[in-house]
Order: sequence, then C-alpha cells, then structure tokens
Amino acid sequence: MSNDKRLYVLRHGNAFAHGYEQDAQRELTPEGVAEVVQTARAFKEKGEVLDAVYVSPYVRAQQTAHHFLAELAQDGLTPQPCPLITPSGKELDVALWLNDQKAHSILLITHQPFAHQLVELLSDEPLPASFAMTTAAMAALEGELFATACCQYRWQIRQ
Repeated sequence: MSNDKRLYVLRHGNAFAHGYEQDAQRELTPEGVAEVVQTARAFKEKGEVLDAVYVSPYVRAQQTAHHFLAELAQDGLTPQPCPLITPSGKELDVALWLNDQKAHSILLITHQPFAHQLVELLSDEPLPASFAMTTAAMAALEGELFATACCQYRWQIRQ
C-alpha cells in the first residue's frame, strides 16, 4: 500500500451575490445546493474514502460541507472549521499545515481564488488547459507530502 496522502479540494456551491455586509455570510443558492449534491454523488461513485474534512468558516462553505457529507453518508466524518482556507488563504501556509495532519485522505472545502492556487502550487505538472475551479468543482491530488510541485493531479469533477 502506498504511503501517499490524498487531498481533495472542493469549492463551495453557487452562492447568492454580494448583498450582505460581510462576504462570509453569503449563503448557497438552491442551484448551489444541487451542484454540491451532484459533486458528492460523482465522488461517491469513485469509491474513495475520506479520513478528515476541513471547512472554511464562511457560511457557504459550511453549507457545502453539510450537503456534501449528507449525500456522501460516510460514517465518522465531522467537518472541522479551518480559518486558513478562506478566499484569502495562503497556499504555502496551508501546504505546511496539511503536512502536519495525520489523516491519509483529506477534503478541504474552500473558495476561489485560493482553491485554484492551492491545486496549482501542489501539482507536479501544469494543470490541464480545461482546469477550472468553478462552483462545486472538486480536484484530487496525491503525493507523499504536500509541498510545491510534489503531488500528482489525479482528476477533477465539475458541474
């Protein structure tokens, strides 16, 4: 069995446009909920298992976690809030933090532009031209450690 760790980066589903005083309070739209459920179904079909889930404290990310995990229905997963993975997150700081995590298979539920920047930082090759972290998109990476250009980009789910 490989010692490689797996990282899944999931961008939140479609959220209501700015209309709140604080971006952190924006909620998912009904379409956003449907996108997240579809992504969860596609992930479930891949037969992969999660050991840990870390979620941005923003409302739309928390709602994404709720709907994704409800659809996934994998026992023992409790999402943990992670203030490092907000839209302004620093990808190198998160890579270093990820290396300290004991879990083998980690899901991060986060935002743009951070989601794309993290996947790009960790990938050992240029991402496919079609790669985009649209709403409810999920990217999968695998590597012995999470550091600059040390992970293999495996696949992406997009709605």
